[in-house]
Amino acid sequence: MWSADSSWGGEFSPMDGESMHLPAGLNLMVDVDSTPKLKAVIVEGSLIFAPDKDPNHHRTFDAMYIMVRGEGSLFEVGTEEFPYTSKITITMHGSISDPYLPIYGNKCIGLRHGTLDLHGIKREPTWTVLEKTADAGGSTLTLQEKVDWKVGEQVGIASTNYDAREAEKRVITKIDRTNPNKPVITLDVPLDFKHFAATEKFGDDSIDMRAEVGLLSRNVRYRGDPETSTPNQYGATIFMHSAGDDSLVGRIENVELTDVGQAFKLGRYAVHFHMIGAVHKSYA
Repeated sequence: MWSADSSWGGEFSPMDGESMHLPAGLNLMVDVDSTPKLKAVIVEGSLIFAPDKDPNHHRTFDAMYIMVRGEGSLFEVGTEEFPYTSKITITMHGSISDPYLPIYGNKCIGLRHGTLDLHGIKREPTWTVLEKTADAGGSTLTLQEKVDWKVGEQVGIASTNYDAREAEKRVITKIDRTNPNKPVITLDVPLDFKHFAATEKFGDDSIDMRAEVGLLSRNVRYRGDPETSTPNQYGATIFMHSAGDDSLVGRIENVELTDVGQAFKLGRYAVHFHMIGAVHKSYA
């Protein structure tokens, strides 16, 4: 356990700015609410995050580099069978001028010959469409189907104009489920733009045209630091690379990725399976 003095030889657990190494054969369970901002976290054993019994409990983990390497190495936030059921935010820190890990870069989780498991709670549906047009200045959205979304979560409303920048993000403040199949959600801030939803007829043809509304929030969140990522266009990445023989496993589902990707850098996508082979065992 991270919280146990014996895990650190009776000494202090890592402090702000320090690096840590988990050798092969060592399995460390992160059971603390938050960690200092670590520099490099080198995982050759297992670093495992266990959810709390309280679904609203929020754990944070901060680092500049996380490198999971070697056969049997594991970075686990939930599993396919048992997803992470409380809340966790993993934040990567750094800038374009920080030293690069060869191939893997910086401000990243790097994976080589190991396993990365990130599994949040499944949400249904992840996106739907508007039942009726939402006008600029309005604060409610009528959805076309039943959703499991909650107050406090964030949604994205797609543009229905020629300008994609008319897409908007808002936080849900209230949900009216009087008609559970057509819920009405109230937004924290009025809409800046009109979002169209109707069936248009053209002669004998009809086209159903409706703005998509997607749930952006998840209980497992991976992000770049909010202070510098957006202004510098330099967020976090997940970079998975080994010998092209399927010798790594990266499984990512029901996870929120925010302030990710590194602009103007080749191959620095939010999630990058880099020349790992047929990708039989991995998915996002």
